[in-house]
Amino acid sequence: MAQALRQAMESLGGIQKRPALEQWIWSHYPDKWSPNTLVGHLNGCCVNNPAGIKNHPSFPRFLYYRGNGEYELYSEAKHGAFDKDGYPEGQPHDSDAAHELGQKTVAELAEQASAEFAYETHLRDYLAKNLGLLEPGLSLWTGSGSDSVEFAVEGRRIDILAKDKTGVPVVIELKVSRGHERTVGQALYYRGKLKKILGVAKVRILIVAGDITDELRIASEEVQDVELFTYELSMQVHRISITS
Repeated sequence: MAQALRQAMESLGGIQKRPALEQWIWSHYPDKWSPNTLVGHLNGCCVNNPAGIKNHPSFPRFLYYRGNGEYELYSEAKHGAFDKDGYPEGQPHDSDAAHELGQKTVAELAEQASAEFAYETHLRDYLAKNLGLLEPGLSLWTGSGSDSVEFAVEGRRIDILAKDKTGVPVVIELKVSRGHERTVGQALYYRGKLKKILGVAKVRILIVAGDITDELRIASEEVQDVELFTYELSMQVHRISITS
């Protein structure tokens, strides 16, 4: 994956975000890795991400994280030198500046890969087991010879392929952070392919994201059988008595 990620950066050039890198890698190496693997390498291959380096100390480091989900190939002349732990060279790790750099990088990466769900696969697996949250009667697709979670379509993968209570196939596309208008195009491609693969006349689309952009909302208004969802999480903490 590290080699493929470097190839993608070199081929695309300049500053890139995760969706463009995903598209390049999946088109050149279909069915080879999961999205989880790419996210881990985006974190661990950056010279300036202390948390990613700590979690993946053996990964090669050739990326520089610019913030706002943007990456570029690392150049010491351009970006400065960083030590083995991901901090600016010569800067004490316990200094306020080093701490702020580490915290800012971790926070920005969390925003990109979702602070609520560490990876898109976590959101996918949770919803696959709880499809009723989206719609009563919704269930995983069966009988196609392919897994309904990460359903393969000519080198690409649908996050979840389900069916509604009337048996109509439902494409469920997930975005842990923001859903953009290009998500509709991706889902429509899957719809067209599924109609041929499954021999059906109708395929519905559900898009689930942490945030729905105005562009996605407007684009979806122009397409039939597309529904949008956002998700929210809450956490409760309960004190446990340890006295007998």
